[in-house]
Amino acid sequence: MDTEHTQVFRPSRIRVVGLLLVSAAIVACGIFMGSVGQQLGWLAIAFFGLGVVVFALQLLPSCSYVRVGPDGFTVRSLFRSRSCRWSDVDVFKVAQLRRQQMVVFSFASHTEVLGA
Repeated sequence: MDTEHTQVFRPSRIRVVGLLLVSAAIVACGIFMGSVGQQLGWLAIAFFGLGVVVFALQLLPSCSYVRVGPDGFTVRSLFRSRSCRWSDVDVFKVAQLRRQQMVVFSFASHTEVLGA
C-alpha cells in the first residue's frame, strides 16, 4: 500500500441495503402480527425497527469507515471514531469469528488503552 496517501474503506452498500430490506420486511410482519393480537409482533417491531434505523444510518458516507494513512488508522462506526497510531500496534492477524474472517490487532506493550 502506498503510505503517502490516505485510503478510506467503507462497508458494502449492497450488504447494508440487504440487511435494511430484511429488517423492514420483519417490521412489516411484526405490524401484521401485532394487529391480530400477537404480542411477539410488537417485539419484532421494536427490535428490527431499531435495525432499520441503524442500517439506514450505515448508508450515510460519514457514518462508518476505516481510514488508513501514513500516521495510523481510524475506525468509525455509527459516528464514533477511534484512532490508533502505527507505533501503538504490535501485530495484525486474521481471526475467525464463526464463519467470518476479520482483521484484528494487538496493542504494543507501551500503549495505554482507555476504557480497557
